[in-house]
Amino acid sequence: LLNRSTRRLSLTEAGRAYYERCVELLQGIAEAEGLATAATATPAGTLRMTAPVEFGNLHLAPLVPVYLARHPAAGVTLDLANRVVDLVEEEMDLAVRIAQTMDSRLVARRLASSALRVVAAPAYLDRRGRPAKPADLEGHDCLVFAYPTPWDRWPFARRREKLEVPVRPRLMSTSSETLRQSALAGGGLSLLPSFLVGADLRTGRLVDVFPGWDIATLGINVVYPSRRQLAAKVSAMIDLLFERLGRDPEGDQWLPK
Repeated sequence: LLNRSTRRLSLTEAGRAYYERCVELLQGIAEAEGLATAATATPAGTLRMTAPVEFGNLHLAPLVPVYLARHPAAGVTLDLANRVVDLVEEEMDLAVRIAQTMDSRLVARRLASSALRVVAAPAYLDRRGRPAKPADLEGHDCLVFAYPTPWDRWPFARRREKLEVPVRPRLMSTSSETLRQSALAGGGLSLLPSFLVGADLRTGRLVDVFPGWDIATLGINVVYPSRRQLAAKVSAMIDLLFERLGRDPEGDQWLPK
């Protein structure tokens, strides 16, 4: 690569070609780094996001136009599915997951909390009577969530008392919205999250059957694969989610006060 003498050092023809090629490669690297920096500085490109169907339709879909209006260079693909999506395998940037425990391999931040409540329409309670205690569920029609396994044993706690009550499923569905609609129509009692039935409880379309009992609280979490170099499109959506839904991550914003 070099012509070397006691007084002079110069490039050979191969050395000059090697040098010029290295300069091109370094310029390409600098350009790539510039593009990556710009991508992390300004929200741009398509944000791929997944969430459960009912929560996504009710609480995320209204935020997408806000996100798009704020960030004209960004787009959104919102995949709504009542299954656990592998974020890395399916190349998702972000997920909202609702569960009591989270996968420790992912970064998870609590966005909100949602209590599970046993609910029924006033018409059903007028027709069949209101159960006085959880054990009375045995004689009632129950509408049961079916994923990943049927929720046919409902947990209850009050002070030091804890019990798990088996229920009789008259309807099972992988859609909590289907269960809600059936409950509204007087089809039976259902165990549903406050983010789905909070408005119905406030208006009286549904009744909280056991207000003195705790059942379970679900964590609503923002989940992403890594803390390193979050793209601006991801950070911007996380900021919007916490702005609109995450003001009190440990509180339940949907239950009537």
